[in-house]
Amino acid sequence: MKIEAEKLGELLLSGKVNSAWQYLNEKTSQETFSSSFYEVIREAMYYIGVQWEENAITVADEHVASQVCKNLLVYKQHLNARQHHYNQKSGIRKAMFFCVEGEQHDLGIQIVSNIFEEYGWQTKCLGADLPLEHAVSYAQKYRPEIIGISANIAYYLPLISNYIEELEKLDFYPTIMVGGRLAANYDLEFHCPPNVMIIQDLRQLEDLIKKTGTVQHGNAISG
Repeated sequence: MKIEAEKLGELLLSGKVNSAWQYLNEKTSQETFSSSFYEVIREAMYYIGVQWEENAITVADEHVASQVCKNLLVYKQHLNARQHHYNQKSGIRKAMFFCVEGEQHDLGIQIVSNIFEEYGWQTKCLGADLPLEHAVSYAQKYRPEIIGISANIAYYLPLISNYIEELEKLDFYPTIMVGGRLAANYDLEFHCPPNVMIIQDLRQLEDLIKKTGTVQHGNAISG
């Protein structure tokens, strides 16, 4: 996947939306897991992040790539909606996703939201930098079965604990999920209550949704 991610990364940096879409479909069209499409995007953005850290690209370059990614995700979401025609009846399972306050990188949480939608869930993705009080207020109104929280660096660990503590007070008892690069790089089971789901790998998340129709309390998912 490294070669595919680097190639896609260069297409993203060039701003070529159509070329990036075509390349993604060529590389993932035979995959049985929808997450394969998203994994290549995520790895491509990691590659771009390294390029930025090494001063090989500018902030403007990174913004171009991020915007192309968002366009790809929107188009993928649109295609899925047309292909599946899910019945949006009352009682459909609901989930909401967001990044903690200060976290500006919301690509990963948008990908998770898309995957849930592909399996018939009604989702709300509130994006980056969502203050705690607004997360709680929206959850009270929307009443989702699952609430997914994303962060990428250890600096946000104390903040995540605050979000979990407040969201667990909700009277409809949603499942709380924590993901992002932070979950992939650290053992969060020592930092989160036992009933919090830690998401470390998109493939395993999709497999679990396929098999059970939902996630379960108190498990870490890893590849």
